[in-house]
Amino acid sequence: MLAQKPLLTDKVKKKFGVYSVHIGGGEPFLNFEGLKKVVEKANENGVYIEYIETNASWVENEKEAKQKLKELKSLGIETILVSISPFHNEYIPLKKVLKLINLLRDVGIEIFLWVEGFLPEIKRFDIEETHSFSEYIDTFGVNYIKSLPLRYYLTLNGRAIKTFEEFFPKKSIEEILENSSPCHELNSKTHFHMDLFGNFIPNPCVGFKISIEDLGKDLDDKKYFFVNMLYTKGIHELFRFAKENFGYEAKKGYLHKCSLCFDIRRSLVLGKNIEAFDLGPREFYEQY
Repeated sequence: MLAQKPLLTDKVKKKFGVYSVHIGGGEPFLNFEGLKKVVEKANENGVYIEYIETNASWVENEKEAKQKLKELKSLGIETILVSISPFHNEYIPLKKVLKLINLLRDVGIEIFLWVEGFLPEIKRFDIEETHSFSEYIDTFGVNYIKSLPLRYYLTLNGRAIKTFEEFFPKKSIEEILENSSPCHELNSKTHFHMDLFGNFIPNPCVGFKISIEDLGKDLDDKKYFFVNMLYTKGIHELFRFAKENFGYEAKKGYLHKCSLCFDIRRSLVLGKNIEAFDLGPREFYEQY
């Protein structure tokens, strides 16, 4: 996922040999001129844009929205991913989504609906309004909510921890620590994200960042204190460090090691005002 910083397309290609990306956010259309610059830079560097993600929140005036889509098509954009889910319906009425779908058809841009299977359920509600999770529970039951992560291919991390922790069984701190191992997923490059500041976001380890300039070489122990700790020793070492140095107190249970890790990091960043390059941005932790 590539955010709105044009030079990243060149760096991603050189660092990783990446020749295709998708553009996400946030919401890319909120900075439309920046979005066009990213597309133009990608074209210059021979990086193919598979699709641009959008939640349709920006669709107000049909004429203006259609013009933006035409401009993107003229720049070579062939596909737009339109987000459709109960998660988005909490904040965006379905009416906007359906309007965007019609505009894309008019312009001749391919539509990637993610996830189309949610449409019949969302249409059960007033398409002019947004609808909370409680409305979905009242209508479809608790089991419906519990099925969402699998249907959406969602990793229970970041905001998803808060959303789903009450619906799934938790493991004790002892069970998590006993079965922990080094977090080598921090080095996963099968599907990775870059933020608009030029940072590599390990997948699915949100809340960490590694500068693109430091990739491909040994990470400095001071600059990447927490990343190196977890990669070499795992969650039990982070837990020990936080408990002995900052008095961290664990809750009774967590969904998995990643939710424990997130809770520790959040307590360090917000509760203890720890400033570490590899933990951030701070706003990420404030949102959850």
